[in-house]
Amino acid sequence: STLRNNGIPWDLDVQLLISSAKWLQLHGLKKNKLTFPQILSQIGFQHKEDYVSILGKLVASRYANGLYHQCITTPDGKLYNLTAKKDLLFHFVDCLTEAIELYKQRMEWLTTESRQIFGVIQEQCITIILDFGVASRVEFNLCQEALSMVFKQQVAQIAKFNLIWGGQDLVKWQEKAVPVTEASIQAAVEWLWAIDHMPAVCHTGPTEAIMEALFDDTIEAVYYFVVGDMPECMKHLLLQKITRSPCPVHTVSFNAREEETIAFLKELSQLTTGSSVERQLPGKCTGVREDVYLIWKELEEARNTLIEVQNILGVFELLMVLWGKMLICSCGEFSHYHNSGLWVWKSLLLKTFGLCLLRRRVFTLVDFKKMLGRSHT
Repeated sequence: STLRNNGIPWDLDVQLLISSAKWLQLHGLKKNKLTFPQILSQIGFQHKEDYVSILGKLVASRYANGLYHQCITTPDGKLYNLTAKKDLLFHFVDCLTEAIELYKQRMEWLTTESRQIFGVIQEQCITIILDFGVASRVEFNLCQEALSMVFKQQVAQIAKFNLIWGGQDLVKWQEKAVPVTEASIQAAVEWLWAIDHMPAVCHTGPTEAIMEALFDDTIEAVYYFVVGDMPECMKHLLLQKITRSPCPVHTVSFNAREEETIAFLKELSQLTTGSSVERQLPGKCTGVREDVYLIWKELEEARNTLIEVQNILGVFELLMVLWGKMLICSCGEFSHYHNSGLWVWKSLLLKTFGLCLLRRRVFTLVDFKKMLGRSHT
């Protein structure tokens, strides 16, 4: 579906059928120069300290004695001189806000509809292996509905596909992968719903089905859809025959009862450089998928970076107010202002925003006022 649950269309960039790692290479913070270190390099420079051997201590550079506003960054505690104008800070706030919304959409997209069941199909030519095992009638019908959704939402966007049912008797939908068309998708859905519900434990069927899929040298990946659990002998056979697969074998576990089954399917997929997805009937995945975790991690970094930039912007704006107040104060009035409640309030607020050495900053402004006084005389 191109619409979210609230009826609003997905952003086109959200719907790309690629891995989260590749997606972040296109839309991540680093790509768009929105990591906090990258932003800092665009709005200022680090305040350096050098060791003076005569004094036997670190001495900070003065940088024109108060020419720049300064702030301490939360992540590393380093002091930075700010050179950017307020408009640039607002620009970064807008960019980060947009990035956060994009990452939230991608996470929602990854965890809804067919992606929640099957993950994201990344290749252009695939074969899907169906292993229904001893699924109940209810489970079997749910699988048919879920797979129909996968065909219509994801398989419909690739180039070629095939289906193989690894039951007691191996059943192939087509001899080899066929081009994706509206007619072929509809035919695949009809074939799926025509499969009879015949629960049975078949120790060799799924392995034979995967091996048969690998004989088609046009496919780029195999997707192994497994319902429930599997016997130990089947696991050993799969490991023996499939681990040297020439292409990735992605595993999709549907309603497995045993943790050992999920762990085995993850191991199998990793041995073939594939991915693994688990789906439970109650509606919750067991654990967090790696592709979802990568987007969540980027989202958290974007949120934290936005807070840092907003803090700097808050300090910047308050300093502008403070600067204006101090420039209009006479020398006598400044002493009164310094002891006022307004001064105390601003001092506390600026400290909350992370401004360092507020009093040092004031002294540079006082020096500037004295310079103005001398110029008038």
